[in-house]
Amino acid sequence: MSIILIAIVIGVIAFFALTQINKDGKYADLGINISRVYCPNCNQKQPIMRKPANERQALFGGYTCKKCKTEMDKYGKELKT
Repeated sequence: MSIILIAIVIGVIAFFALTQINKDGKYADLGINISRVYCPNCNQKQPIMRKPANERQALFGGYTCKKCKTEMDKYGKELKT
């Protein structure tokens, strides 16, 4: 029983450690962003509670600015569509 618990804890720690690692100087897709996001074009503050506009936003997070319709990732970097 305790071996299973240790394995689960190690797995959870490894998952969060691997998702927080920067890949090629960019943020990890599965990382967690806890800071507020602003639109890179119009500097509009994005809401904390968001409604995903597409499948990518639902899976990996992200925003679509209501003011200028710019699509960005969860870190506030503009996505080229």
